[in-house]
Amino acid sequence: MAEVEKITEKEVINIDEKDIERVNKFRSDFAEVTARIGEIEVERLNAQMILKNIEEAKENLSEQFKSMRNDEVQITSDFKEKYGNGEFDIENGTFTPIA
Repeated sequence: MAEVEKITEKEVINIDEKDIERVNKFRSDFAEVTARIGEIEVERLNAQMILKNIEEAKENLSEQFKSMRNDEVQITSDFKEKYGNGEFDIENGTFTPIA
């Protein structure tokens, strides 16, 4: 026959209420900090997306600016060929030749 071990009851000690409160506060603070880290990461990702959109808009506008500068050179060349050297007053629609 198998031997039966004698089972003894273990002493149960009640945890002090202050210690329970301390652990509960720690858990609450820890959960709050980790949740806030997640929120900050989402904010960072949103900021990166916004910055990417801004960079793309800047690049598009820069390309438009370069194209417009080329148009300006072409317009100046066309006017010089058509009217000669001088000053243009677009507001009044006049041209004053340089002698």
